[in-house]
Amino acid sequence: MLKYVFLLLLLLPFSQLAFGEEIPDYNKPYAPIFFNKAIYSWTEKVEITIVAPSWNTGVNLIDSIGGDPDYAVNIYTNNHKLKEYRLYEKDPSSGIFTGEIILTGFLHDVNGDKVDDTNPRTIGAGPNGGYLQNDKDSGITVSFEFADGIVLSESAKIEWNKGDLQIIDVTEDSAKIKLFERDMNLNPESVDTVTIDVFSEDDIVGTSIEIAETTEDSGIFEGIISITKDNQSSGTRLYALPDSQITAKYTDKTLPKPYNTNDDLDILAQEIIISSIPTTERLIMNNSDILAQNGESIRKLDVGQTGMIFSKIMNTLDYTHDFAYIVQIKNEKNDVVSLSWVTGQVIPSQELGMSISWTPKELGKYSIDRFVWNSINDSIPLTNIISTEILIQ
Repeated sequence: MLKYVFLLLLLLPFSQLAFGEEIPDYNKPYAPIFFNKAIYSWTEKVEITIVAPSWNTGVNLIDSIGGDPDYAVNIYTNNHKLKEYRLYEKDPSSGIFTGEIILTGFLHDVNGDKVDDTNPRTIGAGPNGGYLQNDKDSGITVSFEFADGIVLSESAKIEWNKGDLQIIDVTEDSAKIKLFERDMNLNPESVDTVTIDVFSEDDIVGTSIEIAETTEDSGIFEGIISITKDNQSSGTRLYALPDSQITAKYTDKTLPKPYNTNDDLDILAQEIIISSIPTTERLIMNNSDILAQNGESIRKLDVGQTGMIFSKIMNTLDYTHDFAYIVQIKNEKNDVVSLSWVTGQVIPSQELGMSISWTPKELGKYSIDRFVWNSINDSIPLTNIISTEILIQ
Protein backbone atom coordinates (compact mmCIF):
# COMPACT_ATOMS: atom_id res chain seq x y z
CA MET A 1 0.00 0.00 0.00
CA LEU A 2 2.81 2.45 0.89
CA LYS A 3 4.38 1.86 -2.53
CA TYR A 4 1.21 3.04 -4.27
CA VAL A 5 0.98 6.19 -2.09
CA PHE A 6 4.63 7.04 -2.82
CA LEU A 7 4.11 6.52 -6.55
CA LEU A 8 1.00 8.78 -6.47
CA LEU A 9 2.94 11.56 -4.78
CA LEU A 10 5.62 11.38 -7.44
CA LEU A 11 3.02 11.73 -10.18
CA LEU A 12 1.36 14.87 -8.67
CA PRO A 13 2.60 18.26 -9.98
CA PHE A 14 4.96 19.90 -7.55
CA SER A 15 2.93 23.17 -7.63
CA GLN A 16 0.01 21.43 -5.91
CA LEU A 17 2.19 20.60 -2.88
CA ALA A 18 4.14 23.84 -2.43
CA PHE A 19 3.14 26.83 -0.35
CA GLY A 20 5.91 29.14 -1.59
CA GLU A 21 5.48 31.94 -4.15
CA GLU A 22 6.05 31.29 -7.83
CA ILE A 23 7.80 33.91 -9.96
CA PRO A 24 4.99 35.91 -11.62
CA ASP A 25 4.63 36.90 -15.23
CA TYR A 26 7.14 39.72 -15.79
CA ASN A 27 5.14 41.01 -18.72
CA LYS A 28 1.99 41.52 -16.64
CA PRO A 29 2.97 43.69 -13.63
CA TYR A 30 -0.57 43.85 -12.24
CA ALA A 31 -0.80 44.17 -8.46
CA PRO A 32 -2.82 47.25 -7.37
CA ILE A 33 -2.42 48.27 -3.73
CA PHE A 34 -5.40 49.50 -1.69
CA PHE A 35 -5.85 51.15 1.71
CA ASN A 36 -9.12 51.01 3.66
CA LYS A 37 -8.99 54.82 4.10
CA ALA A 38 -7.72 57.72 2.00
CA ILE A 39 -6.52 59.65 5.07
CA TYR A 40 -5.48 58.25 8.46
CA SER A 41 -5.13 59.80 11.86
CA TRP A 42 -1.84 59.30 13.68
CA THR A 43 -2.76 56.18 15.72
CA GLU A 44 -5.28 54.37 13.55
CA LYS A 45 -5.29 50.83 12.20
CA VAL A 46 -4.28 50.53 8.53
CA GLU A 47 -5.73 47.68 6.46
CA ILE A 48 -3.72 46.85 3.34
CA THR A 49 -4.85 44.88 0.30
CA ILE A 50 -2.75 43.89 -2.72
CA VAL A 51 -4.55 42.28 -5.65
CA ALA A 52 -1.90 40.05 -7.25
CA PRO A 53 -3.47 37.13 -9.15
CA SER A 54 -0.07 36.25 -10.66
CA TRP A 55 1.09 35.30 -7.18
CA ASN A 56 -1.67 32.75 -6.67
CA THR A 57 0.17 29.43 -7.02
CA GLY A 58 -2.54 26.86 -6.45
CA VAL A 59 -6.27 26.34 -6.34
CA ASN A 60 -6.44 25.01 -2.79
CA LEU A 61 -3.55 26.92 -1.25
CA ILE A 62 -3.28 30.04 0.93
CA ASP A 63 -0.29 31.85 -0.55
CA SER A 64 1.70 34.76 0.85
CA ILE A 65 3.71 37.65 -0.54
CA GLY A 66 6.21 40.11 0.85
CA GLY A 67 8.29 38.02 3.25
CA ASP A 68 11.04 37.45 0.70
CA PRO A 69 13.82 40.10 0.44
CA ASP A 70 13.81 39.61 -3.34
CA TYR A 71 10.06 40.30 -3.64
CA ALA A 72 9.47 42.37 -0.53
CA VAL A 73 6.45 44.28 0.73
CA ASN A 74 7.78 47.31 2.60
CA ILE A 75 5.62 49.69 4.66
CA TYR A 76 7.09 53.00 5.69
CA THR A 77 6.49 56.55 6.87
CA ASN A 78 8.93 59.47 6.67
CA ASN A 79 11.61 58.07 8.98
CA HIS A 80 10.40 54.57 9.90
CA LYS A 81 10.05 51.33 7.97
CA LEU A 82 8.65 47.81 8.26
CA LYS A 83 10.72 45.63 5.93
CA GLU A 84 9.59 42.43 4.20
CA TYR A 85 6.11 42.55 5.72
CA ARG A 86 4.21 39.40 4.83
CA LEU A 87 0.62 39.50 3.52
CA TYR A 88 -1.52 36.37 3.19
CA GLU A 89 -4.07 35.42 0.57
CA LYS A 90 -7.60 36.16 1.72
CA ASP A 91 -9.05 32.94 0.29
CA PRO A 92 -7.53 30.03 -1.62
CA SER A 93 -6.88 30.93 -5.25
CA SER A 94 -8.30 34.47 -4.76
CA GLY A 95 -5.05 36.29 -5.55
CA ILE A 96 -6.06 38.94 -2.97
CA PHE A 97 -3.48 39.43 -0.22
CA THR A 98 -4.25 41.31 3.00
CA GLY A 99 -2.62 42.48 6.20
CA GLU A 100 -2.77 45.29 8.72
CA ILE A 101 -0.56 47.49 10.85
CA ILE A 102 -1.22 50.04 13.58
CA LEU A 103 0.19 53.54 13.39
CA THR A 104 1.78 54.52 16.72
CA GLY A 105 2.29 58.26 16.25
CA PHE A 106 4.95 60.16 18.17
CA LEU A 107 5.44 61.30 21.77
CA HIS A 108 2.71 63.80 22.65
CA ASP A 109 0.54 64.87 25.59
CA VAL A 110 -3.11 64.89 24.40
CA ASN A 111 -4.88 65.88 27.64
CA GLY A 112 -2.65 68.49 29.27
CA ASP A 113 -1.42 66.38 32.20
CA LYS A 114 2.22 66.77 31.06
CA VAL A 115 2.50 63.01 30.42
CA ASP A 116 2.92 61.58 26.91
CA ASP A 117 -0.09 59.46 25.95
CA THR A 118 1.43 57.50 23.05
CA ASN A 119 3.93 54.65 22.71
CA PRO A 120 5.72 55.15 19.36
CA ARG A 121 7.37 51.97 18.01
CA THR A 122 8.13 50.14 14.76
CA ILE A 123 8.01 46.35 14.86
CA GLY A 124 6.30 43.41 13.17
CA ALA A 125 6.54 40.93 10.31
CA GLY A 126 2.89 40.52 9.27
CA PRO A 127 0.25 39.89 8.34
CA ASN A 128 -1.07 41.39 11.60
CA GLY A 129 0.50 42.75 14.77
CA GLY A 130 2.69 45.30 13.02
CA TYR A 131 3.35 48.73 14.53
CA LEU A 132 4.72 51.73 12.65
CA GLN A 133 5.85 55.05 14.07
CA ASN A 134 4.94 58.23 12.21
CA ASP A 135 5.11 62.01 12.40
CA LYS A 136 2.37 64.67 12.34
CA ASP A 137 1.10 65.50 8.86
CA SER A 138 3.10 62.78 7.15
CA GLY A 139 2.08 59.78 5.05
CA ILE A 140 2.25 56.01 4.79
CA THR A 141 3.53 54.13 1.72
CA VAL A 142 3.29 50.45 0.80
CA SER A 143 5.65 49.12 -1.88
CA PHE A 144 5.66 45.66 -3.46
CA GLU A 145 8.44 44.28 -5.63
CA PHE A 146 6.22 42.50 -8.10
CA ALA A 147 9.19 41.09 -9.99
CA ASP A 148 12.88 41.85 -10.46
CA GLY A 149 13.17 45.59 -11.00
CA ILE A 150 9.38 46.12 -10.97
CA VAL A 151 8.26 47.88 -7.78
CA LEU A 152 4.66 49.00 -7.35
CA SER A 153 3.65 51.43 -4.58
CA GLU A 154 0.72 53.36 -3.13
CA SER A 155 0.49 56.07 -0.44
CA ALA A 156 -2.08 57.58 1.93
CA LYS A 157 -1.99 60.73 4.05
CA ILE A 158 -1.61 60.88 7.83
CA GLU A 159 -2.94 64.02 9.50
CA TRP A 160 -4.61 65.36 12.62
CA ASN A 161 -8.25 66.46 12.67
CA LYS A 162 -10.30 69.09 14.46
CA GLY A 163 -12.76 67.56 16.92
CA ASP A 164 -16.53 67.98 16.52
CA LEU A 165 -18.47 68.19 19.81
CA GLN A 166 -22.26 67.89 20.09
CA ILE A 167 -24.97 67.89 22.76
CA ILE A 168 -27.95 65.79 21.65
CA ASP A 169 -31.10 64.16 23.06
CA VAL A 170 -31.58 66.97 25.60
CA THR A 171 -34.41 66.64 28.13
CA GLU A 172 -35.07 68.12 31.56
CA ASP A 173 -33.38 65.06 33.08
CA SER A 174 -30.39 64.26 30.87
CA ALA A 175 -28.35 65.01 27.76
CA LYS A 176 -25.94 63.02 25.61
CA ILE A 177 -22.45 64.38 24.92
CA LYS A 178 -21.00 63.19 21.59
CA LEU A 179 -17.50 63.81 20.27
CA PHE A 180 -16.17 62.95 16.81
CA GLU A 181 -12.39 62.85 17.29
CA ARG A 182 -10.32 60.28 15.34
CA ASP A 183 -7.12 61.64 16.90
CA MET A 184 -8.20 60.34 20.32
CA ASN A 185 -8.53 56.78 19.06
CA LEU A 186 -5.12 56.23 20.65
CA ASN A 187 -5.40 52.45 20.77
CA PRO A 188 -7.51 51.00 17.93
CA GLU A 189 -7.69 47.65 19.72
CA SER A 190 -9.31 48.95 22.93
CA VAL A 191 -11.96 51.49 23.95
CA ASP A 192 -10.44 54.93 24.64
CA THR A 193 -11.92 57.70 26.80
CA VAL A 194 -11.98 61.51 26.69
CA THR A 195 -12.69 64.05 29.47
CA ILE A 196 -15.32 66.73 28.75
CA ASP A 197 -16.12 69.79 30.90
CA VAL A 198 -19.85 70.52 31.25
CA PHE A 199 -21.44 73.62 32.84
CA SER A 200 -24.64 75.64 32.75
CA GLU A 201 -25.89 79.19 33.13
CA ASP A 202 -27.00 78.17 36.62
CA ASP A 203 -23.62 76.62 37.52
CA ILE A 204 -20.73 78.16 35.61
CA VAL A 205 -18.20 75.87 37.33
CA GLY A 206 -20.08 72.69 36.46
CA THR A 207 -18.43 69.28 36.38
CA SER A 208 -16.23 67.01 34.25
CA ILE A 209 -17.32 63.68 32.79
CA GLU A 210 -15.49 60.88 31.02
CA ILE A 211 -17.02 59.75 27.74
CA ALA A 212 -16.07 56.46 26.07
CA GLU A 213 -15.44 55.37 22.51
CA THR A 214 -18.46 53.62 20.99
CA THR A 215 -16.27 50.80 19.63
CA GLU A 216 -12.57 49.99 19.79
CA ASP A 217 -11.72 51.77 16.53
CA SER A 218 -14.56 54.25 15.94
CA GLY A 219 -13.05 57.58 17.04
CA ILE A 220 -16.58 58.48 18.22
CA PHE A 221 -17.11 59.09 21.95
CA GLU A 222 -20.39 59.29 23.88
CA GLY A 223 -21.53 59.84 27.45
CA ILE A 224 -24.66 60.81 29.38
CA ILE A 225 -24.88 63.77 31.75
CA SER A 226 -27.82 63.77 34.18
CA ILE A 227 -29.50 67.12 34.89
CA THR A 228 -30.72 68.08 38.34
CA LYS A 229 -32.79 71.01 39.61
CA ASP A 230 -32.23 70.16 43.27
CA ASN A 231 -28.59 69.14 43.82
CA GLN A 232 -25.16 70.56 43.19
CA SER A 233 -23.12 69.52 40.16
CA SER A 234 -20.94 66.49 40.86
CA GLY A 235 -19.59 63.56 38.83
CA THR A 236 -21.96 62.97 35.92
CA ARG A 237 -24.64 65.26 37.44
CA LEU A 238 -25.09 68.89 36.32
CA TYR A 239 -27.21 71.52 38.06
CA ALA A 240 -29.30 73.31 35.43
CA LEU A 241 -32.83 74.67 35.29
CA PRO A 242 -35.27 74.45 32.36
CA ASP A 243 -34.78 77.14 29.69
CA SER A 244 -31.15 77.59 30.68
CA GLN A 245 -28.21 76.88 28.40
CA ILE A 246 -25.79 74.03 29.01
CA THR A 247 -22.29 74.01 27.52
CA ALA A 248 -19.84 71.17 26.86
CA LYS A 249 -16.14 71.91 26.31
CA TYR A 250 -13.40 69.72 24.82
CA THR A 251 -9.81 70.97 24.64
CA ASP A 252 -8.34 69.72 21.36
CA LYS A 253 -4.56 69.28 21.46
CA THR A 254 -4.29 67.42 18.13
CA LEU A 255 -5.07 70.13 15.58
CA PRO A 256 -4.50 70.07 11.81
CA LYS A 257 -2.51 72.63 9.85
CA PRO A 258 -1.92 75.54 10.19
CA TYR A 259 -1.78 74.73 13.94
CA ASN A 260 1.40 73.23 15.38
CA THR A 261 1.86 70.47 17.95
CA ASN A 262 1.95 72.92 20.89
CA ASP A 263 -1.38 74.58 20.06
CA ASP A 264 -4.74 73.76 21.62
CA LEU A 265 -8.30 74.88 20.97
CA ASP A 266 -11.45 74.77 23.09
CA ILE A 267 -14.26 73.11 21.13
CA LEU A 268 -17.70 74.11 22.49
CA ALA A 269 -21.22 72.75 22.11
CA GLN A 270 -24.31 74.47 23.55
CA GLU A 271 -27.98 73.59 23.87
CA ILE A 272 -31.06 74.89 25.72
CA ILE A 273 -32.94 72.68 28.17
CA ILE A 274 -36.53 72.81 26.96
CA SER A 275 -39.16 72.35 29.66
CA SER A 276 -42.18 70.13 29.06
CA ILE A 277 -44.34 72.74 30.82
CA PRO A 278 -45.46 75.67 28.59
CA THR A 279 -43.73 78.85 29.70
CA THR A 280 -46.95 80.73 30.46
CA GLU A 281 -48.07 77.98 32.86
CA ARG A 282 -45.06 78.01 35.15
CA LEU A 283 -46.11 80.99 37.28
CA ILE A 284 -49.60 82.23 38.10
CA MET A 285 -50.37 85.96 38.30
CA ASN A 286 -53.67 86.89 39.96
CA ASN A 287 -55.37 89.40 42.28
CA SER A 288 -54.13 92.20 40.03
CA ASP A 289 -55.34 95.57 41.20
CA ILE A 290 -54.58 99.28 41.43
CA LEU A 291 -54.23 100.45 45.01
CA ALA A 292 -54.16 103.81 46.68
CA GLN A 293 -51.41 104.46 49.20
CA ASN A 294 -53.76 103.38 51.97
CA GLY A 295 -54.21 99.98 50.29
CA GLU A 296 -57.73 100.52 48.96
CA SER A 297 -58.63 99.40 45.43
CA ILE A 298 -59.20 102.32 43.02
CA ARG A 299 -60.14 102.88 39.38
CA LYS A 300 -59.33 106.60 39.26
CA LEU A 301 -56.29 108.68 40.13
CA ASP A 302 -55.66 112.39 40.27
CA VAL A 303 -52.75 113.97 38.45
CA GLY A 304 -49.81 113.87 40.87
CA GLN A 305 -51.41 111.15 43.01
CA THR A 306 -49.35 107.95 43.44
CA GLY A 307 -50.96 104.58 42.84
CA MET A 308 -49.61 101.05 43.34
CA ILE A 309 -49.85 98.55 40.44
CA PHE A 310 -50.28 95.35 42.45
CA SER A 311 -50.31 91.62 41.55
CA LYS A 312 -49.70 88.29 43.26
CA ILE A 313 -47.28 85.78 41.71
CA MET A 314 -47.35 82.09 42.60
CA ASN A 315 -44.80 79.42 41.63
CA THR A 316 -46.40 76.16 40.44
CA LEU A 317 -43.05 74.42 39.78
CA ASP A 318 -40.98 72.13 41.98
CA TYR A 319 -37.91 74.36 41.83
CA THR A 320 -37.06 78.00 42.55
CA HIS A 321 -37.65 80.29 39.58
CA ASP A 322 -36.23 83.71 38.68
CA PHE A 323 -38.70 86.28 37.39
CA ALA A 324 -39.16 89.88 36.36
CA TYR A 325 -42.53 91.52 37.16
CA ILE A 326 -43.06 94.19 34.50
CA VAL A 327 -45.60 97.00 34.32
CA GLN A 328 -46.14 98.96 31.10
CA ILE A 329 -48.48 101.96 30.96
CA LYS A 330 -49.77 103.48 27.72
CA ASN A 331 -51.87 106.58 27.01
CA GLU A 332 -54.84 106.91 24.65
CA LYS A 333 -52.45 107.36 21.70
CA ASN A 334 -50.88 103.99 22.58
CA ASP A 335 -47.63 105.69 23.54
CA VAL A 336 -45.69 104.07 26.39
CA VAL A 337 -45.47 106.63 29.19
CA SER A 338 -44.04 104.32 31.87
CA LEU A 339 -42.11 101.03 31.91
CA SER A 340 -40.94 99.61 35.24
CA TRP A 341 -40.01 96.20 36.63
CA VAL A 342 -39.02 94.30 39.74
CA THR A 343 -36.86 91.16 39.67
CA GLY A 344 -36.67 88.36 42.19
CA GLN A 345 -36.99 84.66 42.93
CA VAL A 346 -40.00 82.64 43.98
CA ILE A 347 -39.60 79.24 45.65
CA PRO A 348 -41.92 76.25 44.99
CA SER A 349 -45.58 76.90 45.96
CA GLN A 350 -44.71 80.38 47.24
CA GLU A 351 -47.01 83.35 46.53
CA LEU A 352 -45.49 86.84 46.43
CA GLY A 353 -47.25 90.19 46.36
CA MET A 354 -45.56 92.55 43.87
CA SER A 355 -46.24 96.26 43.43
CA ILE A 356 -44.80 99.08 41.34
CA SER A 357 -45.69 102.71 42.02
CA TRP A 358 -46.82 105.18 39.35
CA THR A 359 -47.59 108.90 39.55
CA PRO A 360 -49.47 110.20 36.48
CA LYS A 361 -48.54 113.63 35.14
CA GLU A 362 -51.40 114.25 32.66
CA LEU A 363 -55.14 113.75 32.41
CA GLY A 364 -56.67 111.00 30.32
CA LYS A 365 -57.43 107.31 30.09
CA TYR A 366 -54.49 104.91 30.47
CA SER A 367 -54.00 101.19 29.84
CA ILE A 368 -51.92 99.24 32.37
CA ASP A 369 -50.29 95.96 31.21
CA ARG A 370 -48.80 93.55 33.73
CA PHE A 371 -46.71 90.53 32.71
CA VAL A 372 -43.94 88.31 34.04
CA TRP A 373 -40.78 87.33 32.16
CA ASN A 374 -37.94 84.98 32.95
CA SER A 375 -35.69 88.02 33.22
CA ILE A 376 -35.31 91.45 31.65
CA ASN A 377 -32.56 90.21 29.34
CA ASP A 378 -34.23 86.87 28.54
CA SER A 379 -37.76 87.71 27.40
CA ILE A 380 -39.42 84.32 28.00
CA PRO A 381 -43.03 84.98 29.11
CA LEU A 382 -44.02 83.15 32.30
CA THR A 383 -47.61 84.45 32.47
CA ASN A 384 -50.19 85.88 30.13
CA ILE A 385 -50.63 89.66 30.00
CA ILE A 386 -53.22 91.18 32.34
CA SER A 387 -54.53 94.58 31.21
CA THR A 388 -56.71 97.11 33.05
CA GLU A 389 -57.72 100.73 32.41
CA ILE A 390 -57.60 103.71 34.75
CA LEU A 391 -58.89 107.26 34.43
CA ILE A 392 -56.67 110.15 35.47
CA GLN A 393 -58.76 113.18 36.47
